[in-house]
Amino acid sequence: MDNIAGSPVEGENFFGRNDIAQHLRQILDHDDILLLGPRRIGKTSLARAVMAITRKDGWKAIEIVVASCIDEKGFLDKLEGELKKAIDSRAGKLWDGVREKFGALGKRIKSLKFGGFGATAEVGLAGSDADDWITVGNELLALLGELDDRWLIYVDELPIMLFNIIRQDQTGGVLRVRRFLDWFRNDVRALAGAGKVRWLISGSVGLDTLVQEHGMADTINSLNHQNLPPFTDPLACQLIRELATSYKITLDDNAVRQLVDAVSWPQPYYLQIAFQQLRSLIAASPATTPQDLIETAIDQIIQPGVGADNDFHHWEKRLDMQLAPPLAALAKALLAQSAARPGGTRAENLLDTVQQRHPGASDDEARALFVRLRDILLRDAYWLADDSSGGGRHYRFALEPLRRWWNRRNSL
Repeated sequence: MDNIAGSPVEGENFFGRNDIAQHLRQILDHDDILLLGPRRIGKTSLARAVMAITRKDGWKAIEIVVASCIDEKGFLDKLEGELKKAIDSRAGKLWDGVREKFGALGKRIKSLKFGGFGATAEVGLAGSDADDWITVGNELLALLGELDDRWLIYVDELPIMLFNIIRQDQTGGVLRVRRFLDWFRNDVRALAGAGKVRWLISGSVGLDTLVQEHGMADTINSLNHQNLPPFTDPLACQLIRELATSYKITLDDNAVRQLVDAVSWPQPYYLQIAFQQLRSLIAASPATTPQDLIETAIDQIIQPGVGADNDFHHWEKRLDMQLAPPLAALAKALLAQSAARPGGTRAENLLDTVQQRHPGASDDEARALFVRLRDILLRDAYWLADDSSGGGRHYRFALEPLRRWWNRRNSL
């Protein structure tokens, strides 16, 4: 096994989640999937494993990354481009006919000047016959219904695209996002041949948080929501042992256990990067026992200039993307408070912080605000609820390196 800390993994390096990939594949027989979870927990690796399984089952599978899209036209551009590649690779009379229609649709997508719902800007050619993105999008997907194959379309970073729309169009952006999600929920599913197409949607920013914050939670109810849990402790230890074997490093059971515990929330990326740092330290100090280097390895992960530092910045910036500025600032204050100790902070103390920062709020309003943020921070894997201390419920960071990074960022 290779020590890969960053790029998605495939083939023999895809470890520990084959059963989850098979489970998602079974869900796709009947439902579309929304795969939830923060960045660097293996969503892309898992999605590509599911794509590989569907291809073995005779499906066509494509991947589109839409983080750079700022409007609906950008989404259609990406979708048309990848579908065209897949269709151009096939031969046969049926495929030739669809290929010709795709060419005409591609030209119409290029003519869309603005994808907004209810927009006053010019859309395509002037006049009552001008295309809008919904019409072109429906025709694009309807073409797949003319083919005999089943399709899996993996859409990565859709929530970021939707947040881009809201930021770019502060007047009508929320309405456009609702229309896009309504199109996806209703129009796309009503197309002829829609049963031949399944969708797997993921993103490093929570789509569930976006729709709840803007009062449109109903728009994603038709998606089968799936989470990507961390490894179990035995599986996390097995990963470290296999990496140690691959790199001819001797780690006894205590060292393996200590490294897993130091990560705390054993997602494979963070296990890989912790092992990568430990491997580097062992090479530089071969006379030192690995156990004596583990704390140093974890501390190195959170330092500026190390690869994981950028990932931790994303955890912070994700709050700015998802939440209004006052709410994001309050969330960061609560996180800074809970980061001061590995065991976190009592719920009552966190509620006190909300009340101090919002002195005009009633007790009920402050409590509701805390519960709202608490649920977001739990759902997005910043926090875990911990009742083990005996001193009342605490909220603590799930990922220990992230806690240390957050605490360092808020310390002089």
